[in-house]
Amino acid sequence: MDREELLRRFPAHRSKLVAALARLVGVSEAEDLVNETLLRAMAAVEGFRGEAGLGTWLHRIAVNLAYDHLRRQGHDPALPNGVGADLLDIADDDSPDVLEQRQMSACVQKILAALPTAQRQLLIQADVLDQTTAEIARDAGITTGNAKIRLHRARRNLEMALENHCEFHHRDGGVLCCTPKPKTA
Repeated sequence: MDREELLRRFPAHRSKLVAALARLVGVSEAEDLVNETLLRAMAAVEGFRGEAGLGTWLHRIAVNLAYDHLRRQGHDPALPNGVGADLLDIADDDSPDVLEQRQMSACVQKILAALPTAQRQLLIQADVLDQTTAEIARDAGITTGNAKIRLHRARRNLEMALENHCEFHHRDGGVLCCTPKPKTA
């Protein structure tokens, strides 16, 4: 692949990169980081061997830039800027449903932050960034089977932590709510 081909194919990947980066660093920073991704890709295109798809390669460059950006701001890249909280901040009203969703999000994020970094990163890649296990495996340099096993273990550990720390129930209208379990002495 050369620079000309990259410039021709990049627009097809732009919106997916913006969406992924917006979830990591926020909408305001995502566009700038996508532009930086193109610049980095242009500089490295001669080394692109095509072992991964172009979208996967661009995504890895973009995520690495986002992680660098978060580190410069003093955030843990494995749990960027309150993952998911930005989605709840969109709601302008403070209805009981929205407040409970914010509380549940904060609770789950706290538990997620307590997981080992490698597991936390896997969960974010799979469940926030919507990466496939094949993409995760390529990025980590492991087999797809190994990525599936690691992701399964991470999800199991998150589930166990949630069961130990939270009580889930449905309110009227089927709204899922979470309250912390009382601490036992």
